[in-house]
Amino acid sequence: MKTKRLLRLGVHVPNEGARRLAIFIMREPVGTLDKMLRKLGIGQISLERMMVGEITPGSDIGYQIYAFTLGDVLMNDWDRPAEGGWFCGRADANLRRVA
Repeated sequence: MKTKRLLRLGVHVPNEGARRLAIFIMREPVGTLDKMLRKLGIGQISLERMMVGEITPGSDIGYQIYAFTLGDVLMNDWDRPAEGGWFCGRADANLRRVA
């Protein structure tokens, strides 16, 4: 039986990149988080530090997140304030897709 990895989110949304990545992971099938961590070559602790705003991804990891999410999380989203709560309805409807 495959175990499901959990992503811990803080009460405060630190930036738009973390918020959009959380929304992306929530929409995707079980196992997407593990697949993304393997593809990025980072551990869960590093990702959780990004999600609480302790660190921001460098340009290489930022681009890999952009590519993995098919443009839902832009590289500059990590430098912008959050546009809402973790899973606010307006944000779910407005996720960007690359044509």
